[in-house]
Amino acid sequence: MAQTVQTAYDRALPDATPREHELIERADGLGHTLLARNATAVDEGILSARDNLEALADAGLAGIRVPRRYGGAEVDRAVYLRVLEGLSYGDGTTPFIIAQHYGTSAMVAGSPNEEARARVLPAMARGASLCGFGVSHIRRQGRPMLTATPQGDGYRLDGAIPWMTGEGLFSHVVIGGTLPDGGTLLSWARFAPSDGLRIEPPMELVAMNGARTVAATCAGLEIRPEDVLAVEPAGRRARANTTAVPCLYGLARASIDDLQGLAARRDAPALAEGARGLRVRLDEQRQGFYPRLQQFEEGPTETPLAEARAAATSLALDAIGALIVATGGGANARAHPAQRRLREASVFATWGLSVEATNLAVARFAGKG
Repeated sequence: MAQTVQTAYDRALPDATPREHELIERADGLGHTLLARNATAVDEGILSARDNLEALADAGLAGIRVPRRYGGAEVDRAVYLRVLEGLSYGDGTTPFIIAQHYGTSAMVAGSPNEEARARVLPAMARGASLCGFGVSHIRRQGRPMLTATPQGDGYRLDGAIPWMTGEGLFSHVVIGGTLPDGGTLLSWARFAPSDGLRIEPPMELVAMNGARTVAATCAGLEIRPEDVLAVEPAGRRARANTTAVPCLYGLARASIDDLQGLAARRDAPALAEGARGLRVRLDEQRQGFYPRLQQFEEGPTETPLAEARAAATSLALDAIGALIVATGGGANARAHPAQRRLREASVFATWGLSVEATNLAVARFAGKG
C-alpha cells in the first residue's frame, strides 16, 4: 500500500468525498516516495516504469475512471486530475503513462458497446490490463493521417499513427481513424504487431523515455464490430486536453518545495521570498482551475482552457528556472531533478495542444498574453 501524505493541499476540491481524499493522499504518497526515487532511471529508460504502474494498481489508483459497476472507483473528474498532480510531483513519466489509461478507461466506459464494456473494464479497473491512445493525430488539420473505411460489418484502418505511448507496458490501445464523412471511429486493438499493424522501435525523446512512445502504421488493420467503441462527429476532439495542466502544477510544486528547502539550508531570504511568490501563483491557478473544469471542457469556446494551459506552462517553467538559477552549476547535471522537470515540462506543454492553445501560449511567452 502506498504511503499517504497528510496534506491540506486539496482545498481546491471542497466537494471531494472522504474516499476521494484518501485516493489523493495515496497519489501524493507515491509522488513523494517511490516515483521520486525512480524518476531519473525511468525518465532515461534505464528502469522500466512497470514497478511504478504496479504500485498504482496496488494503491487502488488504476481504476479511478472506471464505473463502480465494473469494479472501479469512479471518482469525480477533478479528483482524477488532482491524482495526476500528486503523481507528477515525483516524476513526469508515470502520470504521462497512466493518464492515457485513465483516458481510455473513460472512453470505454462511455461507449455504447455494452459487450466491450463488460469484457474490458473489470481488468482495466484492477490494472491487470492497461490501455493507451492512438488518437492525437485526429486534432491535426488537413488530410487525415489514418483513415477508417467501412468493411462488411466492421472497418479497416490505413495510414500512420505518429504517437502511441506504452509499448511493452500497455496491452491494448484505442485507435482513432477518420471516416469518409469526416467523423472519427474509435476502436479497440491489441498493442502488438500484427498483419495490419506495424510498430516502430521506441523513439529517443528529450524526456520520458520510460514511457516507450512509438509510431505505428496501419495497412488494412481489421476492426471487428465487437471492437468498435464509438463513432464521433467531426471536430469532437479539436479542443486541447485539460490533463497537461495538473501535471504542470505537480512539476511546479516540487520545484517550489525544493527552492524553499534550498533557501532554508542557505538561510537565504531572497530565495525564500521567491518561493513564496511562486507558491501564491500556484495556489491562485489551482483555485481557478479545478472548480471550472466543466467550463473548460464544455464551454462555448476553448479560450478559458487555452489560457489556463498557457498560465500553467509559464508557472512550471518559471518555478523550474528559479530552482536551476538558485542551485547554480550543480543544476547543470543531467540527473538533477530540475533538469529532468524542465524536459518533462516541455512534454506536458506540447501534449494535446490545439491551434488556439498553441497561439495563446506563444503570445504569453512573447509578453502579449
